[in-house]
Amino acid sequence: MDGLILLQIFLSFVMLIHTSYLDIKYREVNPKIWLIYSPLILFFFINFQRLNLFLFSYSYIISSILIFIFYYFSLLGGADLFLLLILNLANAHVRSLLGDSYFINSGMEPLIVIIYSLIPIVIVGLGNLLFNLHKTPKDMSLKTRMTLAFSGRQMTIKEFLNSKFVFPLTEIDQNGSRQVRLSFSIEEDDSEWRKRYEKLLKEGLIREDDKIWVAWGVPVIPFILLGYSLLVIFGFPSVI
Repeated sequence: MDGLILLQIFLSFVMLIHTSYLDIKYREVNPKIWLIYSPLILFFFINFQRLNLFLFSYSYIISSILIFIFYYFSLLGGADLFLLLILNLANAHVRSLLGDSYFINSGMEPLIVIIYSLIPIVIVGLGNLLFNLHKTPKDMSLKTRMTLAFSGRQMTIKEFLNSKFVFPLTEIDQNGSRQVRLSFSIEEDDSEWRKRYEKLLKEGLIREDDKIWVAWGVPVIPFILLGYSLLVIFGFPSVI
């Protein structure tokens, strides 16, 4: 690898490790931090002559569409959005440690990072599905049960009140009535949910050993760090 590529990879890892730490600890990244890392985009112009512009345009457009779809459905936060936009432009050209393939070193890098980042999330979700499907309410449709089992798990009220970055999928109103939702918004504040359920507990509408369905507020940036690491180490298998 030449010096510029090594510098590009090093600075990308610095950004990913720093923001992964913030994502795990706080589940948010101060927008001002992206001003610090935005100069990484300059690597796009440095590598411009090396790119297959057709493949890069295709890869960047498809990955950007996926990112905005995930953001629209609250599967990604604003921090994830900014990170991927910077990372994809900064790494339009990457050389992997174990050698390049047709797809690597050609402009497909942005889409490959997304693919590698999603694989561990899907694997964890499928394991969750197999473990939890039999626990889901039998009066729900199979599709709804599978969705709930994929993203959620059961937890007692006591466990929930002692948790952090966990959001209830079982909603309980002031009358004690329950309904199950299949997702939550990234704009929600988990501390407000805990206050609400603590109040219901004090009013005797729920008990500490009652079980509810919850979903963990997954820190996405560490998965992107893993995806980028796989890209840098292995590249992408090619049959061409």
